Amino acid sequence: MPTATESNPAYDQAFVVTSGAPLPMLLMASAIQWNEDYAVTAKHTPFLRNVVHEGLGDVVFFKHKASKVPQWRQFVPGEAVTAVGFNSFMMPMQGKGHTLASLVRLDGTPGSVFYSVHDGPIVKGMSGGPLFGEDGKVLGINVAYIAKDSIDARSRPDLAGTQRVSVFMSYSEIDKEWRRFQYLAHKGKPHGKPAAIKGYVAVASKP
Repeated sequence: MPTATESNPAYDQAFVVTSGAPLPMLLMASAIQWNEDYAVTAKHTPFLRNVVHEGLGDVVFFKHKASKVPQWRQFVPGEAVTAVGFNSFMMPMQGKGHTLASLVRLDGTPGSVFYSVHDGPIVKGMSGGPLFGEDGKVLGINVAYIAKDSIDARSRPDLAGTQRVSVFMSYSEIDKEWRRFQYLAHKGKPHGKPAAIKGYVAVASKP
């Protein structure tokens, strides 16, 4: 299980987001700043406020002024990482592990979107929260975890022996969506609303 977050200025950059109408403040998730004007979290958190772009993958950008902007970079397979976010009681949590080289796809996501994985623990409410490298840079956002009994050892031998599989959307995939948002905004085209992603377990309701 994740543990309470240790004192770390980088980890303190994660923050809580809650649902708006028609379920104001009833659902919550975690988020992290993207740049000075926008932050990111997981798309499967419903009824978020101030959303400006929904990605093809499990990410949304929403308006949020920054007090501090974190540095982002692409992860390296095998590096030590710390997943940071908040549980359903809005307590700061962290789970330590290592990134894996494997990629996965998730139900309801277009085939062009690939997710990365690590073996650190996450719990409900940490969805949308950042995954940090040891250098304090953000490597992506956590979106889900996969139960061990749902992994087919014949089709995914690379994951079958892993103690736990936590799924995150890497910096490179999030950056693709940012560039897509910029392109659509420049062209003045409607963004549309991709189909809902199914099967996630990392969104928490407030106690």
